[in-house]
Amino acid sequence: MNSPLAAPRPQTSGPRILLVDDDPGVLKGLRGLLSDEGFSPVEARSAAEALRLLDAPGQPPALMLLDLRMPGETGLELLARLPKPLPVPVVVLSGEASPAEAVQALKLGATDFVEKPPSPERLLTALRNALALGELREEQQRLREELARPGHLVGDSPAMESLRTLIARVGPSDAAILITGETGTGKERVARALHLASGRKGRLVAVNCAAIPSTLLESELFGHERGAFSGATARRLGRIEQAHGGTLFLDELGDMPLELQAKLLRVLETKEVERLGGGLPVPVNVRILAATHRDLTLAVREGRFRQDLYFRLNVMPLPLPPLRERTEDLLPLARAFAAELAGPNVPLVLAPGAEEALRAWPWPGNVRELRNYVERQNLLRGEGPLTLTPESLTGAAALTAAAPARLVLGQKSYREHVDDFERTLIKAALEEGGSIAGAARLLQVDRGNLHRRLKALGIPAV
Repeated sequence: MNSPLAAPRPQTSGPRILLVDDDPGVLKGLRGLLSDEGFSPVEARSAAEALRLLDAPGQPPALMLLDLRMPGETGLELLARLPKPLPVPVVVLSGEASPAEAVQALKLGATDFVEKPPSPERLLTALRNALALGELREEQQRLREELARPGHLVGDSPAMESLRTLIARVGPSDAAILITGETGTGKERVARALHLASGRKGRLVAVNCAAIPSTLLESELFGHERGAFSGATARRLGRIEQAHGGTLFLDELGDMPLELQAKLLRVLETKEVERLGGGLPVPVNVRILAATHRDLTLAVREGRFRQDLYFRLNVMPLPLPPLRERTEDLLPLARAFAAELAGPNVPLVLAPGAEEALRAWPWPGNVRELRNYVERQNLLRGEGPLTLTPESLTGAAALTAAAPARLVLGQKSYREHVDDFERTLIKAALEEGGSIAGAARLLQVDRGNLHRRLKALGIPAV
């Protein structure tokens, strides 16, 4: 059978597509078309050869384009043999299949059916849709695995029970949710749990508004057309468009500039986005989750945050409690982090007084600080159990919050205040690390540089 498709071109390094067809002419045409479009085609002329390529070590193909009618084992029989869900998205290609066979292929997990001879536009659309579906399934699996990891939403305190109940109740809605809480309380993890509970078919796209310079944030969110500004050599979809059909998570929303707040408000009101340099609005279906550790009501009063945007995003407020207000969750969290970091077979041991020290410390860094503390102890434990002691907690606390209890400004210079802070920090690291090498490892500095700072600050070497 002669193929109507393009002549062969050199293969590229794009997504690998497994072409399964017994017709050399069809394979030649598909190989040329897909190479031109940036894909990397891999060929199999039978179901048995396709199975070998799927099971081969290394990077699996991103997608399979499968002919239904082949000598020996047919495409339908191959689909029936593959595990469910299918290991890769499958687009069926056939010129002789009956409508019943096409329906059967879709029931067996194929994402689309394209008739021979295929129109290049129709085929490429089917392949790109199947790739997008495969990426979405992979992301959902990653989210589920992350949510199942030890330490995620762990705790039996009333606050955590209430949080889980609220996520299950409001997750399936399309309402905007404003997640508030101190740094380290797990706002992004809660956003991921809300996205999974939503059942939305699109992606979760996260944007940290504080981590992106304000000059770039507008293009990052809204995208741009080619030539919109110097360096814009091609159209780029913004994060809002990338989240179409899914969820946009705006972390550290309180740091968004006022002029961008106005544009975001327009997106919420019109459900359309305008790329920089573009003339036509693009419809978007996006659920907005926002998070901040700042007091937005204060920011509204001070004119740093738009009141209308605040009310748009605060449809369902979801405050996260600080760790010091749910101390009954400390030990379950510590055990979960120990299992995650050291493995399930390494016991977590609490030395006398350790539990009291855990409960007494205010945990200014919240769950993130607790995880860092457990990770430090795991790095220092050697071959034995992961042991928490009051002394190790005191050292870790000093590392995260080393500062004078009360700064009296005007009595010392800036340099003297900095030296005092550095002196306290290094002493805590020496105490916990037990040596200069251990302190350098904790502080993540070169040992020679630490020696020089010890001498400059008048700290005796261990």
